[in-house]
Amino acid sequence: MSNRKLIFTHEIPIEMYAECDLSLEILVNETTVYNTRCSANKVHRQVINFDHEYNDSKKNKLTFLFSGKAEVEKKYLKILQICLNKQILNRYNAEYFPDLNPEWWQGLSEEEKIKQKEVIYGRTGAEFGWYGKINFYYGVGFDQRSRFYYNRDTNDHTRLIGEKINWIFLDENSTKEHNKIK
Repeated sequence: MSNRKLIFTHEIPIEMYAECDLSLEILVNETTVYNTRCSANKVHRQVINFDHEYNDSKKNKLTFLFSGKAEVEKKYLKILQICLNKQILNRYNAEYFPDLNPEWWQGLSEEEKIKQKEVIYGRTGAEFGWYGKINFYYGVGFDQRSRFYYNRDTNDHTRLIGEKINWIFLDENSTKEHNKIK
């Protein structure tokens, strides 16, 4: 098994728009794997494709850094799907860190802040309407044994709080049917 590699193809269809020039950087475990810049006032749709090599039985982080030249009212990033090795990651399991203008935020009443938090965090996974950082966590391995080794050998306490990370396997027979691309 040591001569096999975990090189997965990634397919990520996205849509983004802003009233100013914008950029998107994608990182896997803090290493940039994709970078693009787009012009203002145009809807940009594309499928991002890249290959990346992983280590067996490890938790990984896929990061989207969405930014623009200016703070504008109308902007968004839609992550339509995240596919690795023909398996789907749960895009509704995102960790979202929006870049909020502190002056604007401090000027809001407590009631307005509550409403804005519903708008900001209520759509996580479908549409991100602020610039910021979006993280997805997932495990990778050769087969179900990799998940077992991770759970046995890792001191990851996220399971205690009910976090359920997706697993992507080289052996497609180890993948649950609902995570496969049909």
